[in-house]
Amino acid sequence: MELRLDRVTKKYGRKLAVDRLSAMMDRGVYGLLGANGAGKTTLMRMVCDIQTPTEGEILLNGTPIRDMGEEYRNLLGYLPQNFGYYPDFTPWRFMLYIGALKGLSKGAAKEKSMELLGEVGLLEVRNKKIKTFSGGMKQRLGIAQAMLNDPEILILDEPTAGLDPKERVRFRNLISAMAQNRLVLFSTHIVSDIEYIAKKILVMKDGQVIQEGNSQELLKTAEGKVWECIVSAAQADDMVQRFNVGNLKNMEDGRVLLRIVSEEKPAEGARRAEPTLEDVYLYYFKE
Repeated sequence: MELRLDRVTKKYGRKLAVDRLSAMMDRGVYGLLGANGAGKTTLMRMVCDIQTPTEGEILLNGTPIRDMGEEYRNLLGYLPQNFGYYPDFTPWRFMLYIGALKGLSKGAAKEKSMELLGEVGLLEVRNKKIKTFSGGMKQRLGIAQAMLNDPEILILDEPTAGLDPKERVRFRNLISAMAQNRLVLFSTHIVSDIEYIAKKILVMKDGQVIQEGNSQELLKTAEGKVWECIVSAAQADDMVQRFNVGNLKNMEDGRVLLRIVSEEKPAEGARRAEPTLEDVYLYYFKE
């Protein structure tokens, strides 16, 4: 399976949301990393065939998805950024409802719902109202409904926003387990969400992919640009204003340890440090 984006562009009046973006994806997890407003949601809605590109094409195995219609949509599972649900529904009732919308028979919907609610850890609470659920539980239900038709392409738009660290780890592991034999496009602005599970990371800014590669390849782009230095509190205040500071730690002697992302040596005595993917993010999103 090959999903290809060929110079995809989306304009809203004069606003350019996605700008001549090209990419190639097959099976595995692809992380779409970018700040809010980078164009990630618009891109995902076009991949889902909810919105039509102003220019360019999206092709599956060489065929434009706009020509495939229902055949393409049957291959999709989608968890939007603002996952909609009926508060008074139970997970069980909600899953059967979504199954009906996706054209599953009642028997198939029941069987698949049992299986998926078990996989996402909601089987024991399947008869409780969704409005009583935590954010993480709702997101796990969102994954379950997206997987009901056993999609070959799974689209997840900022799925961990608002989750606590424990739920984020659980959700990430769940996605990694479900990524076998399918293409997963995972949009986020949180580096740790995709650092270890993504086959490839696409860094998106101002509607364009400005860098792509696996974690190790992206780390190389920040080599020699990450520094650590120990300065006085007064110096630290000044350097925070002048440099891209990724971390600030107050020391017991009153001085401050700074971690800075900079092309140039930020201060006398500053030492180069090994970059992390968070440093890479700061390097590309200085603002």
